[in-house]
Amino acid sequence: MNPNETIRLLILNDSQAEAERLISMLHNAGRPNRAQHVTSDESLTKLIEEQAWDILIAHDKTENLTPAAAIQLIRRLNKDIPAVLLSDDDTSQAIVEGLKIGAADVVRLDEDQHLLLVLTRELNNRAQRQQKRIADRRLRESERRSQSLLDSSRDAIAYVQDGLYLYANESFAELFGYDEKDDIDCMPIMDMVAEADHAKLKEFLKEFTLKGLDAESSTLSFKGLRHDGGQTDVSLEVAHASYDDEPCLQFLTRGTRAGVSTAAAAAAAGISAKELEEAKWKDSITGLYNRSYLLAHADKVIDSIGDEQSRCLLYIDIDDFADTVQARLGMAGADAALEDLAQLLTAETAQGETLARFGDNTFTLLTAVTTATEAVKRAQKLCCTIAEHIVEVNSKTLQLSATIGISVLNENSSSAEQVIEQAMTAADQVRESEGIRALLYEPPVSAEEKQERDMLKEVQNALDNDLFRLLFQPIISLRGSEEEYYEVLLRLLNDDNEEISPNEFIDTAYQAGIGVKIDRWVILETIKLLSEHRQRGNKTKLILNLNRASICDSSLVAWLGVAFKAANLPPDAIIFQAQEVDITNHLNAAKALNDGLEKIGSKFAISNFGCSLNPFNTLKHVNADFIKVDGSFTQDVQSKSESPESLTNLLEQLHEADKTTIVPFVENASVLSTLWQAGVHYIQGHYLQEPTQSMSYDFNMEG
Repeated sequence: MNPNETIRLLILNDSQAEAERLISMLHNAGRPNRAQHVTSDESLTKLIEEQAWDILIAHDKTENLTPAAAIQLIRRLNKDIPAVLLSDDDTSQAIVEGLKIGAADVVRLDEDQHLLLVLTRELNNRAQRQQKRIADRRLRESERRSQSLLDSSRDAIAYVQDGLYLYANESFAELFGYDEKDDIDCMPIMDMVAEADHAKLKEFLKEFTLKGLDAESSTLSFKGLRHDGGQTDVSLEVAHASYDDEPCLQFLTRGTRAGVSTAAAAAAAGISAKELEEAKWKDSITGLYNRSYLLAHADKVIDSIGDEQSRCLLYIDIDDFADTVQARLGMAGADAALEDLAQLLTAETAQGETLARFGDNTFTLLTAVTTATEAVKRAQKLCCTIAEHIVEVNSKTLQLSATIGISVLNENSSSAEQVIEQAMTAADQVRESEGIRALLYEPPVSAEEKQERDMLKEVQNALDNDLFRLLFQPIISLRGSEEEYYEVLLRLLNDDNEEISPNEFIDTAYQAGIGVKIDRWVILETIKLLSEHRQRGNKTKLILNLNRASICDSSLVAWLGVAFKAANLPPDAIIFQAQEVDITNHLNAAKALNDGLEKIGSKFAISNFGCSLNPFNTLKHVNADFIKVDGSFTQDVQSKSESPESLTNLLEQLHEADKTTIVPFVENASVLSTLWQAGVHYIQGHYLQEPTQSMSYDFNMEG
């Protein structure tokens, strides 16, 4: 699940204060959420039936509705909503009891970091279950299509297990003169083979079954017995496969209803089927397996590898081959040098391993069962062997070096391409290191961690080199007010001159301790621009956002007084705005800030209002003049996913409290009549005007 996606959260707790604390904790941890407090089985049933929910957090000792009853209700409604329990119990018994009733996990009540990790895990697990369900559906559809293709294929195809035919298609039946493919089901293989070839077939199948992927031949030729008693020449491609989830052998003859078999084509060309097969999979210069064979073989290994087995792939890159070898020896000499290296590497290859020429100057070695540590040691030894080897071509000698990247094949490997790419990445990492010739692939740091590091660099660079940009979006009156308001929006310019929203960097800045520094830069720049704008006769006022670091900055109000006085700007020209979740989490600091702003003549606004369980409790402590409701209310109404009742009820209560209301995210005209009827004071959104770098909106146009 994307960390920026809003979590649809159910909270089962007898204490509403604790429910509020959980919501604030998640917001502060960068996990936006819209929560509902569950108090009874009726309310839970209604919520689950009407909306989609991601997760349930429940106290393990609730009385009105027990966690066990809630989990059972979720199961009964056949919903995938994992439950995480919170417990005051220090013993493991609470965990045991919680898991017994079907909870995903049990966390101690005061261990918020543990809870965050569990929630992240369970949300990811849920997302994966959803993906699996989708994949299962697609798989079933794919299997149906595959079965249809098998049945109608011009190629003769059959699947064999324990000497009996599990399945044969119509083409295979026709090959042996049978009218219906069902006539072959469960028939012994030997019943369709001439007696003279019984021993040959038994020996082939024995060797192929025992050696598996390492079997020398995958082509079987014999005299087949037709249904009418006659004989026919049959040449089959044999491969390991599965049918109906059963391991088996696949017999295949291509285009039997029309065309010529592989064996016939080989005979016509004057070569054996085995030679034709080798020509397909071998490199003409070195005599090693080629890239195509390696990819196909590695995929087979991945498909068949056991849960506790691991093999390794060594990607061997000969350094500076073009400059060192081709430049000195020419193309023909370079080919001879590659042949010499192939012989050297072949001597180092053990039984059951696969050596291939992968590229112009690269080789791959797929090891037998081994550990990563052993593979690294072996790669280092190979580097020394290559470095000590003297290549001689046309009386010219030279010494080469190699870079080796190593990757592991196990049950978690998804494809040969992935394994090879990892080995190539490891080889690239070797080239960036000094004194190292071989490395095991190391997964990169998590995308989230890398993004945080990169973003902090971007923020610091913006502060040092003045790369922040201020945008202004008009806030329009629906009640005929002559006041002109803009919201000040901060953007960061990256190296590509692209704008980055504060949503992407402000939390990182806060964690790094530079949140106050950013806000003060914004305030000073805003005061400067507004002073210049008002000197031209405008009475414009601005709404400026503060992050939670500034809310807790006790020196901010005094500093603002000095800044306003120095710019000769009245303090009421700027309204300072903070998010509801930040205010709820820092009520005392927010109250002190609001009181301080009142004393110097400025005003306070609360944004993203309405997402907490009891938003009006905040107003009892922080008596802000302006309230901007959360944009999700507007978006839900405009998308028709919810009725406007929730929004209009919220606005009604705000107006009864004598608050000036602002509704953001107005994206089309369809919602305007609803907002006007609800008594909204101001609206904001791209439908009116997108944020721009200037305060140039014509407010008279709205008059």
